[in-house]
Amino acid sequence: MSSHQMLQTGSRPGPAAAVAPVAAAAGWQWRRVACAAKQQRRRQEEPLLKEDFEVPAVGWMWDSGTAAATKSSLKSANIKAKKSLGQNFCTDDGILSDIVTAARVTPSDVVIEVGPGTGNLTRHLLSTRARVLAVEKDDTLIERLREEFKQVPNLQLVHGDVLQLDLQALLAQVAAAATATAAQQGSSSSSSSSSSSSQLSSNIEPQQEDHQQQQQQTQQPLRQEQPAPAESSSDSIRSSRISGSASAARQRRRGVKVVANLPYNITKEFLQAMLPQGGVVSELSIMIQEEVAQRLVDARPGRPDYRAMSVITHYYSKPVYRFLIPKEKYFPVPGVDGALVTFKLLPSSKRVQVQGERGFLTLINKAFSERRKMMRNTLQPLYTAQQVEAALTKAGVRPDARAQDLNVEQFAALYNNLQAELVAAVAAAHSQQ
Repeated sequence: MSSHQMLQTGSRPGPAAAVAPVAAAAGWQWRRVACAAKQQRRRQEEPLLKEDFEVPAVGWMWDSGTAAATKSSLKSANIKAKKSLGQNFCTDDGILSDIVTAARVTPSDVVIEVGPGTGNLTRHLLSTRARVLAVEKDDTLIERLREEFKQVPNLQLVHGDVLQLDLQALLAQVAAAATATAAQQGSSSSSSSSSSSSQLSSNIEPQQEDHQQQQQQTQQPLRQEQPAPAESSSDSIRSSRISGSASAARQRRRGVKVVANLPYNITKEFLQAMLPQGGVVSELSIMIQEEVAQRLVDARPGRPDYRAMSVITHYYSKPVYRFLIPKEKYFPVPGVDGALVTFKLLPSSKRVQVQGERGFLTLINKAFSERRKMMRNTLQPLYTAQQVEAALTKAGVRPDARAQDLNVEQFAALYNNLQAELVAAVAAAHSQQ
């Protein structure tokens, strides 16, 4: 595949391309030039939906109206990026625009933004007329965001750590709002839409408390503020079902989208929490470390960086590498480049079928705990060496295979065969009694 074709499809270079003389000689500079060329073509060929819609340029951050002013705006407000929160703000409006385009955000979408920070990406998301729910941990920036976007009705702000919030309650509320929005659009009921928007805001927006109080209540911050969210949402849906059912069904199939400029140090934990949510969330479009992006997208057995998370990612999703984000596009400048990756989440019916998801994940993590050892040894005491060898053989894999040799389908076959071995062993033991 030529470099031009690779850029057009968004695919990653294979082993042969990686060692091609031209690419090898150019190195990272070649990747940066290719990234810039791809982004320029996208801006010319794919005009955004937001050309006829402007978010009010109000508040402290947007006096100049550009993300490039982030550094000066923070300085004038005497606000410093917090290393403890991994804060690096994207300051390039072109890249922010490309992120929204790559995420395919439309006016009918409901989007969860994690870590809005200074609101740079938030503005571009809102420009699509989508409904946005933004979760911000920083005590100072959440107040600035409230002031900045107080006149924007399709934005709800949540003050908290996304890793500590009751994620299931949050997703249930957002999904209900998404379905209600679709139904209301189908029935052309503007008054119902306004009511639903205010209801979502009152249900999800936590009360203003100090940081310690929030940490003490992180296990159920949403349930405490909305005693019966499901019934309220259902009433809203039923009221517009006749004329809006088709639109609501489309929204349920589409699901909620998550867009985030993640602190690099929470990438793994965030993905572990979000990847299993394929029943509610359709896509994650997140900015992560370039090296991690490569490892998760190009997850081929035998690679030196092939890990348990590589297998788990492809079990739950189909990741697509979008484009490189040079580190100079952030403030403060991090030590490494970033990249945008879209994880297309799979509902349970579309995943590789296994006989118990929890046990399957346990098997993968156990196998990679000593990935250079043969699995007939590393999987003990979960299974005997004989059981592992028999299961590997039935899966069409060498009996002396290591974790780094198997793809997600082979891991699934191994696990299912091992479960069958256990059932057979239990049955044999009962027959002898």
